[in-house]
Amino acid sequence: MQTELPKSPEETIELLKGYGAIEEGHFILASGKHSAYYVKKGKLVQHPWELQRMIEQVVPQLEALGGIDVVLSPAMGGVPVGQQVGLAVHARTIYAERNPESNLLELKRGFEIKPGERLLLVEDVITTGGTLLELTDFIESQGGIVAGVFVVVNRSGKTTVGDYPVVSCMEIQFPVYEPDAVPESLAAIPAVRPGTKKVG
Repeated sequence: MQTELPKSPEETIELLKGYGAIEEGHFILASGKHSAYYVKKGKLVQHPWELQRMIEQVVPQLEALGGIDVVLSPAMGGVPVGQQVGLAVHARTIYAERNPESNLLELKRGFEIKPGERLLLVEDVITTGGTLLELTDFIESQGGIVAGVFVVVNRSGKTTVGDYPVVSCMEIQFPVYEPDAVPESLAAIPAVRPGTKKVG
């Protein structure tokens, strides 16, 4: 399996296809937007040795963010990636879980953020980065500092999430549509909602 990071969108697509990590259809993403493509990140994270080789190639960029004391991921998709990033940068690694009643992310299992700790937010794939931005409220309320963001696949087309710099293993942009602006050809395909986050 390929572990050298892609240098172009075409190489990114080929890498993802090689892992069986791109699906075509009609998908409602975690952001609530619609897309004809879905990155099946589980197809990547089921290969931890290969993924670790990819992460190691961007460690210098992560180190450039400044000291990282804690790696924080949203459950569930970000958890295995967070563990591997924590290993690569030698940082304590925790995760936030979604409360089924409030639909808000929160720390459980004795995890905590100490005042002054610098945190790296880690996710598998982002399109808008909305899930990661949910984490920033309770980080700041506990005196933590967000150093930056790491994602395996950046679909956002941006170099920041909010005010925070993004480091990624690969970038790819597929068109996404607001619910009231879905093309007829896509609307003709029954929509499916992958993932666990409730939409809207």
